[in-house]
Amino acid sequence: MARINFDEIEQNIVDRNWFRFGNKEFECHGIREEEIGFYIKNAKLPSPCDKCYKALILWKGGYSEDNVANFLRMIDSFEDKFRGKLNKGVAVFYFRKKARMLEFLKLLKNRMNEFNVKGEIRWRRACRVYRALKPELWKN
Repeated sequence: MARINFDEIEQNIVDRNWFRFGNKEFECHGIREEEIGFYIKNAKLPSPCDKCYKALILWKGGYSEDNVANFLRMIDSFEDKFRGKLNKGVAVFYFRKKARMLEFLKLLKNRMNEFNVKGEIRWRRACRVYRALKPELWKN
């Protein structure tokens, strides 16, 4: 990754709500009325949302210039390609397969320790809009 300074990241977050990173192709056009209608009618995720998995790092007070610099050094260390974004609350990595995302989470935990990235690891499926529309479908 090209050297990015913290002020540029902050400005991206202000201008676009997110700072995007990574170089893997990942199709996501966002949620349109068509997808929402399908979800409400069928009580299941539409394509390609049904194949969207997200590895998350919740900053939990760890959003700072030092922690973001450590994070960027960490993502530069990964051999695999990925796509993601971050803001002041969370860093998100996108995957199309749950097994691949779960494998990545194991590696992520080790790398966060190695690069002193502070945050809590979690994962989610698809966009939270779907959970808000039909929370009963998202109970464990």
